[in-house]
Amino acid sequence: MWNALAALALLSVLAGCAETAEDDIYTPNQTSATLLMKHARAIAAKAPPENRAAAEQRFVIVYDLYIKARSYALLDKVFFWLSIVAALAVLLWPSIAVIFKDRLGDKEWAKSAVVQTTVTGIAALAFAFYSQYKDKQTYTENLMRYVLFSKEEPAALALKVTEEIAKIDKGFSFSALIKKDAE
Repeated sequence: MWNALAALALLSVLAGCAETAEDDIYTPNQTSATLLMKHARAIAAKAPPENRAAAEQRFVIVYDLYIKARSYALLDKVFFWLSIVAALAVLLWPSIAVIFKDRLGDKEWAKSAVVQTTVTGIAALAFAFYSQYKDKQTYTENLMRYVLFSKEEPAALALKVTEEIAKIDKGFSFSALIKKDAE
């Protein structure tokens, strides 16, 4: 039954990917960053000669942000799935240890509170990283929107984006998570 459901899910994903043309920017199977990058590319390609240089510069800024957003999206997905697996382990570990206590035999570590606490800590850390990278991905996508729809000149946008990228690139911070929870 599970194999059939997995096969159906895979087929639906593959069918959704096969329906889209290369030049079709409107597909739900993409991140917002990909949509914004494709839109910026289309604008630059269709720009009149007098505006082409500015449109291409704007596209380069958007594409630079796209590279960051894509990296954050990948990390976000990795830590999302790690946190899901770890959360399931936290939920099921005590039950499995009780249900299979006869089969565990001399494997006392499987029933240990220390191991269960460690698994809980790993789950919390995976979720913290997921949250951190999801925030960075969203912030970068919002910067892409700002660059794409702003009336400012590309030179001014580049300066603002450089300042914001410096903020994004500060790295992981528990204090940022604590401040967010306090609000």
